[in-house]
Amino acid sequence: MKKLQIILAITTLAVSSSLFANGMMNATFPEDGAMMMNPIDRVEVNFAEPMKLVNLKVIDSTGKPVSIDFERSKQARTNFKATIPNLKPGNYKVHWKAVGDDGHMMKGTFGFMQH
Repeated sequence: MKKLQIILAITTLAVSSSLFANGMMNATFPEDGAMMMNPIDRVEVNFAEPMKLVNLKVIDSTGKPVSIDFERSKQARTNFKATIPNLKPGNYKVHWKAVGDDGHMMKGTFGFMQH
């Protein structure tokens, strides 16, 4: 079971590393590929330039969405946070979509493991 979790975490990291490639994403919480040993209360996305976050989803390892406190942003910002409930141990993916001031739509995914 531990080997499968490690393989899933590595795969998630490899697949989602492209979201940082364009230089618009500064950081996420949890960090992409992180194994969280303690419960977390939020997810965050941080951009280099102000963006409007139009969609944010947290998906568990069975493909089911996790209920989060997210409202589509009305103003461009560089930091967005959404509170989440206590997560069961497992792998999670965070999917986001944002729009820049120029109307350019960006999207990305990052993953983490809750221990």
